[in-house]
Amino acid sequence: MKTEATAEDWAHVREKTRRAREAMTPDEDAAITADALQDPDNPPIEDGDRLAPLKRPFDFVPEERAIVRIDRDVIERFRKAGDDWEERINAILREAAPADAAE
Repeated sequence: MKTEATAEDWAHVREKTRRAREAMTPDEDAAITADALQDPDNPPIEDGDRLAPLKRPFDFVPEERAIVRIDRDVIERFRKAGDDWEERINAILREAAPADAAE
């Protein structure tokens, strides 16, 4: 499963974005900008601003979700140790799971 975007992925996105911006008419650009200015949660991106790369690709879909009760202090300890706390919990649970349970 692919978990990180490569330089080639980002180059493809930049090229696709460049082509879309060049094809946009001034009226379309004005309409998009006007809509964005009305939405305080989604302001327009200024030229030169960089977006932070996503931690997961758009096509990331977990195989299964489950609700597990974990004490608040345990979760806080994982969160304080870094943003990848969910991945670290999964790795620990995977290692602790009985080998025959994976089959």
